Amino acid sequence: MTTRTPFSECARGRIAEILAEVYAPLLAALSAGKAEELLAAWRLYDAAIHDEPSTVGSAGFLTFLEDSIIGFGSWDPRGWPDVGHIGHNCILPSHQRKGLGRQQVEVILGYFRRKEFHSACVRTDEHPFFTPARKMYVACGFRVVRREPGTLLDDCDTVVYELELSGNQTS
Repeated sequence: MTTRTPFSECARGRIAEILAEVYAPLLAALSAGKAEELLAAWRLYDAAIHDEPSTVGSAGFLTFLEDSIIGFGSWDPRGWPDVGHIGHNCILPSHQRKGLGRQQVEVILGYFRRKEFHSACVRTDEHPFFTPARKMYVACGFRVVRREPGTLLDDCDTVVYELELSGNQTS
C-alpha cells in the first residue's frame, strides 16, 4: 500500500536524486552540457522545496511504499482558477509500470478539483523516453492541444496536454 506525505518529510537533496535516477536513460542521451543543465535545475528545485515551504514546498507530495520513498508528484497552482499545471510526476524505475504514476496524477487532479481549477495542463517531450508518460496522460483523459519547440533535444517537440475540470467536482 502506498502513502503520501508532504515534501517536508524529505531530506534536502533527495528530490534531485530521484529526478536523476528516473531520468538517467534520458540524461545519457543528452550532451554533457544539457545533462548538467538539467541536473542543476533539479538541484535548484530541490532547494526551493526546502527554502520556500509555503509555496514550492507545499505544491507536491512524496509517495512511499512501506518506509521507502518511491516517487513524488508536484504542481504549480499559480494559474488558479483557470489552469493548474502538473509538474514533476516521478516514480523510481523499480516501481514503474504499476500504475503508481497514474495514481499520483489522480491525486493532483483531485487537488485541482477541490480548489476548483477550470482545467489541468501538463507538458512532456516527444522523445521516446516519455512515451509511457504520454500514454498515461491520454489514459487519464488529457488531450493534446499543441506542440511547441522542444527544450531537451532539437528534433523533439514538447507536447502540451489539457484536461477540462469545470463541472467535474469529484474526488
